[in-house]
Amino acid sequence: MKFTTIFVLFNAVFAFSFLFIFLMPFVVLGAESSAGFWSANWPMAALFVVALAALNGFFLANRRVFTLVEKEDWAGLSSLLSDRMYRKGAFRGQYVRLMVNASLLRADLAGVERLETELRTRKPAMLRRNAVVFAVPRLLRNDPASVLAFCDEFLGAGDVDNREWLSFFHAFALVLLKRGAEAAPELGKTTGSKDATLGLISAYLLANLAAPALDDPDESKRLGELARARRAALRARWRKSEAWAREAERARAEVHVVILSKILDDAGRWLFEESAQSAAAEPSR
Repeated sequence: MKFTTIFVLFNAVFAFSFLFIFLMPFVVLGAESSAGFWSANWPMAALFVVALAALNGFFLANRRVFTLVEKEDWAGLSSLLSDRMYRKGAFRGQYVRLMVNASLLRADLAGVERLETELRTRKPAMLRRNAVVFAVPRLLRNDPASVLAFCDEFLGAGDVDNREWLSFFHAFALVLLKRGAEAAPELGKTTGSKDATLGLISAYLLANLAAPALDDPDESKRLGELARARRAALRARWRKSEAWAREAERARAEVHVVILSKILDDAGRWLFEESAQSAAAEPSR
């Protein structure tokens, strides 16, 4: 649906709700009593007006951004956001995420690097909060050592958004560097994430690469069982591969999930591997 249509519908619904609440006292109490009611409760009407003005102001201030996103004009969006952030200094969280996404869609890794450099200098707290999206270009460059160093820099911070994902990327970089034994404890933690996508790919890597690399057989067995237990729980939740495929597709709305598409697909097959084998082994009736 077009953003303009959403904008118009939102205003219509908001106005209807306000008029319904405003006119109800006239219907229930009559004109005389309703005048007294509104003289005592006028702040409610003022709140409606202020809220509507604020939301409309936000839309109008960002209408060019919305229009460019709607048109999928990533070059235009990057140019607009560059002007707002670098020239005008309007660094905002949503601008940063949009800029990273637009740059990655254009395969413009240099654009992401420039933004990271600017944030390090001018808005280090914003870089820290959005650290997960800035790990993505390093993975795309197939540079696990750089991913590891970047994640190490921010893992101890308490205000990182999607901190579990940053922890996963740290562990994933260790796996790519053939240091699966070091990654195992961290993957053991992210395996239990409430985020089903993160939980599954963590369990998949833990069971197949990290746990088997441990020298301690008891710890290897424990973490392997942890991964398989998580798989069983997720399989019981979704039951069919088609249902999981829809969940995985929904998760791909996030750029840090998109770059893991191959692993996510492999993990999805692993999720239903045993049940498929069991179904094939059953005699036909």
